[in-house]
Amino acid sequence: MPRAKLSKMDATSKWSVVVVTGFTLLILAVLIAFVVYKSVPALHEVGFFKFIFGKVWEPGKNGTGSYGLLRIIASTLMLLLIALCFSIPLTIFSSLFITEYLSLKVKKFVVTFIQLLAGIPSVVFGLFALDQIGPIFVKMGAPTSGNMMTASFTLAFMALPTMITLSINAIESVSDGYRLASLGLGMTKEVTTTRVVLVSAMPKIITAIITGIARIIGETMAVILIAGNSTQGLETNNGFLGFIFSSIRTLAGTIGLEMLENNGRTHESALYAIGLILFFLVIIINLLIIAVGNINNRKYRKLKKQKVRRIIKRDKDAIYEPYKLKVLVQTYTEKRTRKKVHSAITKFFMISSTAIIVAFTSWIILTVIVKGIAGFDPSAFREIEGQRAGIFATMLTTILLVIATIIFAIPLALIVALYLAEYAHKDGKFAKVVRFAINVLASTPSIVFGVFGLSLFVVAFKIPMSVFAASLTMTIVILPSLITTFEDAITSVPSSYREAAYGMGLNKTSVIFKVVLPNAMQGILTGTILAVARIVGESAPVYLTLGTSVRMPTEGFFSSGATMTTQIYMMAAEGSDPKTLGVAYQLAFVTILFVLGLNWFSSYIAKKLDPTKKKLTFKNYWITKYNKVFKHDYKNDFVIIGKHFRAMGRKIKNTFNIRRMRIHLKNSKTRKQIIKNIITEARENGRIEKSKRK
Repeated sequence: MPRAKLSKMDATSKWSVVVVTGFTLLILAVLIAFVVYKSVPALHEVGFFKFIFGKVWEPGKNGTGSYGLLRIIASTLMLLLIALCFSIPLTIFSSLFITEYLSLKVKKFVVTFIQLLAGIPSVVFGLFALDQIGPIFVKMGAPTSGNMMTASFTLAFMALPTMITLSINAIESVSDGYRLASLGLGMTKEVTTTRVVLVSAMPKIITAIITGIARIIGETMAVILIAGNSTQGLETNNGFLGFIFSSIRTLAGTIGLEMLENNGRTHESALYAIGLILFFLVIIINLLIIAVGNINNRKYRKLKKQKVRRIIKRDKDAIYEPYKLKVLVQTYTEKRTRKKVHSAITKFFMISSTAIIVAFTSWIILTVIVKGIAGFDPSAFREIEGQRAGIFATMLTTILLVIATIIFAIPLALIVALYLAEYAHKDGKFAKVVRFAINVLASTPSIVFGVFGLSLFVVAFKIPMSVFAASLTMTIVILPSLITTFEDAITSVPSSYREAAYGMGLNKTSVIFKVVLPNAMQGILTGTILAVARIVGESAPVYLTLGTSVRMPTEGFFSSGATMTTQIYMMAAEGSDPKTLGVAYQLAFVTILFVLGLNWFSSYIAKKLDPTKKKLTFKNYWITKYNKVFKHDYKNDFVIIGKHFRAMGRKIKNTFNIRRMRIHLKNSKTRKQIIKNIITEARENGRIEKSKRK
């Protein structure tokens, strides 16, 4: 069938989109090539194996010194391992509890509450850990607040929102048929949850965990504040406590600490080589995600065949009479003690995990709010002691950075997303390569982008450290996630809308601008607002390209200065002076309000633009609110709560009833004997039948 000829407008639109997409991909390719190019001198002078397996990291001037990463790599991996020991059980048990046990209303509240952690900037985590978590470990024997346990514990909770959100999506995607079939066979809800739902969702949960690993490895500024930063690595001579409380330095932390004060060409090149190692780690992680999906699909098909064979074999061994088979199933169903113990233990872990996460979220938010309000100093908005200006100047600098970044990032991201969603072939190799590259860059540590921005925009292009240079860098940081969000929003527009528009005689360009983009606007706006929150919370690339001095941005987009998060980092790094920490908490309080306000605004916009949402007039809105508050049946709520507590009381009373326990034990012995007799008889029947055939 001959291909339909494109109109001039469609051809122009298509090639414009392709050219801009190519330009965007070229920028990302330049980033990778630039990091590789800058890494070569260090790898050539030091030698690749000596660079990776050398034990001493002591950079010197003019190419002198030692450049061995083994201890730093070992410290990074140990920190990752301990963080995963906290985060994996918490993720699995809390995701199961939230998805399988909570009502829709409570589930929405708990998920929203946990996701507040994702909106807290990493430097606020660092400030909180240094002030609250570190002193607890000091009481347990740590020499200082900054150590491996403080960093691991904090990073585990920083990775949790991403891991839990992806795990909940995975569990929700399990077919209800699996649950109903398991419950119909007499399994308890807890057995169904842990042995059917969890097993079915495991491939996607593993993907969520791998995504969390990328988050832990790439964190920079918080780790610099709380890991201790010693290049000596893990302490193995002072017992277990000395080991877990070692002062360590990570790969990303080394770049953040030394890039602005490097000792010359070799030292700078060695830091780029660390960025290259991080980059390859991210590529390996993304390849693992793809491999896990493929391996589990193959395993599932293999297991399915094995199960069929096993069932056939078992059917050959024993022959059950229909009535006795029914009795066997019923008796198995009535075996409750083991099931109750399993259910109680499973529920305990699930409830405890969820409670720990909610408690930690409350702890950090309440600490920042209370300390931010308690030490509130209005004069700090005008001037911070030792600086040229105050919090107000950091807010203005942050707003300028947001505006400049959004101006560059949104058009580029939207055009690439349009190419992937509307023009590229879904199964085409080029589209797959583009998506893989976007996924790799989305999980690349932001410090790598910061180093790239510093060298290319500030050093090579001679752009001064300013809002402009930082906005170009932040554009590259947020571009991958923006493209993914925009593509999801565009592809979520029903195909029937496009078909109806084509049926009305519209060409492709008109369909995109008059049908697709207006209907995708909800997702596009939500993604934009979340990107703004990311810009406000980001600190590593901004720290390298914008500067750290607090000053009013009087030169507009060419002003240097500090954003709110970089100033929090600087104040937390200065020490434990109560006055400095008070201002840092005040700044953290303002930042969290700003970021959480943006998150709330994105949810509000998403609801407003939802075409299925029923629109209320101003009067009806307030009538609905009034009825909810003043005409709600509160008495019925207390009756339900009372019934719930009475039922709990009866259960506890029955649990410790000696007479019931004796009856239960007696029935348990009888059931065991019945099951044993039926199975023995069925096997005997099978053997007799087999001998008759011979």
